[in-house]
Amino acid sequence: MRRPTYTSALILFVCLCLIAGQQVSAQGYDTPLTMQSLNQKALQSARSRAAGGITLGLNGEVALMFTNPAMLQTVDKIAVSVGGSSFREKSYQDQRYGGAQTHAMLHLLTEGVVGWISDPDSIIGTPTLSDTVQRPFDDIGPDWNHSKTRSGIMQAFVAVPFQVEEIPFVAGVGMIEWANLDRYYGNNNCFSPSVLSVLNGTIGTGTLNATPYVTQWYQYLQQRDGSIKGYGAALSAMPVEQLALGISAVLLSGSSDDNETRVGRGMMTMYANSLRLSKHGVTSYQKTGTSDYKGFELTLGGTYSGKNFTFGFSVKPPTTITRSYATSITMDSVTAVSRVNHRVDSVHAVTTSSVSGEDKMNLPWRGTVGVSINVSEKLTVGLEYEIRSYASAKYTDAAGVESNPWLSASLWHVGAEFRAYDWMAIRCGAREDAEVYEPLSNAIRGEAPRYTLYTAGLGFTFMGAQLNLTYEYGDRGYVDTWANSASVNRAFRSAYVADISYLIPW
Repeated sequence: MRRPTYTSALILFVCLCLIAGQQVSAQGYDTPLTMQSLNQKALQSARSRAAGGITLGLNGEVALMFTNPAMLQTVDKIAVSVGGSSFREKSYQDQRYGGAQTHAMLHLLTEGVVGWISDPDSIIGTPTLSDTVQRPFDDIGPDWNHSKTRSGIMQAFVAVPFQVEEIPFVAGVGMIEWANLDRYYGNNNCFSPSVLSVLNGTIGTGTLNATPYVTQWYQYLQQRDGSIKGYGAALSAMPVEQLALGISAVLLSGSSDDNETRVGRGMMTMYANSLRLSKHGVTSYQKTGTSDYKGFELTLGGTYSGKNFTFGFSVKPPTTITRSYATSITMDSVTAVSRVNHRVDSVHAVTTSSVSGEDKMNLPWRGTVGVSINVSEKLTVGLEYEIRSYASAKYTDAAGVESNPWLSASLWHVGAEFRAYDWMAIRCGAREDAEVYEPLSNAIRGEAPRYTLYTAGLGFTFMGAQLNLTYEYGDRGYVDTWANSASVNRAFRSAYVADISYLIPW
């Protein structure tokens, strides 16, 4: 019995959801690089990072002046510090597809396994479109992996204690890596137009055999390399005994190299129960450019210290980051296809253009509150709660259009420092981190992917100098899901951090 037309259309709709829906993932497929990675803030103190990112209870740590400036009050001598890090990330995407009842060739193409299928030996009856095997024009598979390593100076600080009318003050200046902008992401099986175009057009208005649906199949990749530095000063005071207050101000400046690539893989013409793949109309492009970032960030902090505990907080008022960008675009379109001596040749039209402009991101109020406890003379433990209200972050594009593209997260930091000897400290901890987007078809709407960074380190003290060594490891994973498909995304992150500080007797 012949399957009703609307049933075939429904099956095609589900089938296209497998792939076409991917371009509307919360990651932002085939959309320009704007403020992505701006949320990847760096922690400058190797000592703090080894203890799970806590800041309270780490007395004498000059590298905390821009994290919680009130902690400067624990520096009792002139202090200098310099540090660096080596960061490595290995990421991959693994796409998994289910079968499509009336369009088996679709998922065979996207999985890259058409080579397993041989051409039919013979055709019984009247030939149809489904009597041939459609072959891809490239060897791009559904999965990808990428590795990135970055090393460099992360911070340099100087702090000086002094008194004004018997009120103790500590002032400091420093340079930091404020954010690591490195990013790599892509999808090897994107389709345009999206599935919504199919739902509102071909599928809803008639048979696909009479009005076939044409969609472009392509690979999309985006990459960003760069960082934002911060240059600023901090001041802390103790107006009353046990209460410390502080403020820091940082000028932000940085740049990144941006790259977006779209590789056209073919034009698919979708019929009721078959498809045809062609080069005609395929479009590819390459976008390369640079972005320059400017901004200013304030941090307010306070601590109250008792006999065996310290309670504290830090708050960052709204911050605006402005990005100036310039991008060159090379477009390659296939305008005609011809067959000569059993070989298919295509005619290409290549154009070049450029675009420049300025956009900005307004980051809302953010803050951290926590407590540290001196369990004994040698052991200090800390617990802190970080609030990232990024759902209120406002992005304004070059045309003045505003949006709220990010998600909020509240994260725990927990850690400990054990003074095994006067000259050596052992530290360990864990801290949560989160992205600013959600997986596609997320079970809990508005919930960003979370993961845990596990940390450990050692500190060595000798003749007024302190060397801190830290190792961090994290495994971020989430799954984008569709009706009959899933993309498994993983990123393994590790970092080695070291800094050395020296207290100058005065």
